[in-house]
Amino acid sequence: MTDFTAATRKDLYRLKRLRGLSRVVVETRCFTYRNLLPHALKYGIWALRPGGTLLVRDASPNVFDLWPRFVSFKTVRQWSHKLLAYDAEPLRLDIKAGEIEFRRTRPVPPCGWSAGVVFSGREAELPQLRRCLDALLLQPELSPERDGEITVCGPAESASYLDSYSSIRYLPYEMPSGPRVLLCGKKNALIRALKGPRIIVMHSRIQLAPDTLRHVPDEFEITTPRVLVETRSGREDYLSLGVHDSLMPGYAPRLVPSNLRRVPAGRYLDLYEQGPPYVDGGVFMLRKDVHERCPLNEAVAWDEAEDLEWCGRALAEGLLIDLAPEAEAASAVGELGSLPVSPRIMRRLRNGKFAIQAARHRLRDRAERWMGRR
Repeated sequence: MTDFTAATRKDLYRLKRLRGLSRVVVETRCFTYRNLLPHALKYGIWALRPGGTLLVRDASPNVFDLWPRFVSFKTVRQWSHKLLAYDAEPLRLDIKAGEIEFRRTRPVPPCGWSAGVVFSGREAELPQLRRCLDALLLQPELSPERDGEITVCGPAESASYLDSYSSIRYLPYEMPSGPRVLLCGKKNALIRALKGPRIIVMHSRIQLAPDTLRHVPDEFEITTPRVLVETRSGREDYLSLGVHDSLMPGYAPRLVPSNLRRVPAGRYLDLYEQGPPYVDGGVFMLRKDVHERCPLNEAVAWDEAEDLEWCGRALAEGLLIDLAPEAEAASAVGELGSLPVSPRIMRRLRNGKFAIQAARHRLRDRAERWMGRR
C-alpha cells in the first residue's frame, strides 16, 4: 500500500499504524466537528515517508464566520498550517476546490528511549520504586544495547537506595521548601537530563507491562499508556487520557469532564468530542524536542492541575495529545471508587453519577446568579 484515504474514525485507527506511504488524503467532513482533525493531520503526516504528500480536502465555505458549531475553510486552513508547521511544507492551496497539499519534510525520528522516574526520597516508597524499576528493566527499548537509559530523580541523600541498580542513573534534585509541591521543576530537570528522542516520565506508583514501549507508535508528540488499577470488580481504567475544558486560565469550565473510565479504550477517539484532552501527570510520554517547545510550567504546583495547564499550552502550540491504548501500565495507587459489578454496568453508573453532579452544578450556578452572588 502506498496511498491511503482517511474519511472516518475507523480510518484513523488504521492510519495510526501505517508507515512509509507516498500519499495520504484527509477528507475533513467527519473529523472537524468531532475535534479529530489534529489526529487526522498528524497521523497522516507520520504515515508518510519523507517527501510524501498529504492532501487535505474540505467542503466548508471559505468565509470568516465565528458561529457555534460552524468551522469555515479559513479556519481549517489555519489549523492545518499550524498543526503541520514542524513536519511539512505547503505545496498547493486551491481555495475554490477546498484543498491544501503538504509535503513531509521532517525526517523519521531516530531510534531510542529514555525513562525517568520521579522519587520523593522517602524510605516507605522504596518497595513501590523497586517494582517500578524492575518493570522498566524488562523493556527491551531501555536496554543499553539499544541506547536506552533509566534515570531516577530524587533528593541527593537518597541516592544510596539505588546502589543495587548499577545500570540506573540517579539524578539529585532538591525540591524547594514550602507548602506547595513544585514538582514541575523536578520533571523538567529530569527530562532535560535524559538523552533519548522519546521519553517516558512516571511516578514510582506506575509499573509498565513487559511490552509497553513496544506498543507505542514510533512517532508521537505527547501520549500516555493505558493505565489500569485493581478494583473490587477487577482491573479498571485509571487516570491516563481525559478531557476537561478548564485549560485556559480564568475561564470557568462549562463541559462535563470525562476519561477512559467513561469511554472504552478501544474507542478512545470518541473522548475528543467531549472536550480538550489532557494526560495525567502520573505517567506520560513525549518527544525530547516537544519538551523544548513546551516544558512544564514551574510556577504551577502539583495538586493545582499542573497537567491540565501544561496540556492546555501544548494544544495551543499545535501539539497532539494522544493515547497508546495497546501500551498498558498499572498503578499501585487507586483513589477512585468502584463497585463489584461488571465494567459495562460500572461505566453506566459512573455516567449517571457524572450527569447528576453536572446538573447539580448547573442549577447551583443559575441560582447563585439569580441571587446576585455570581
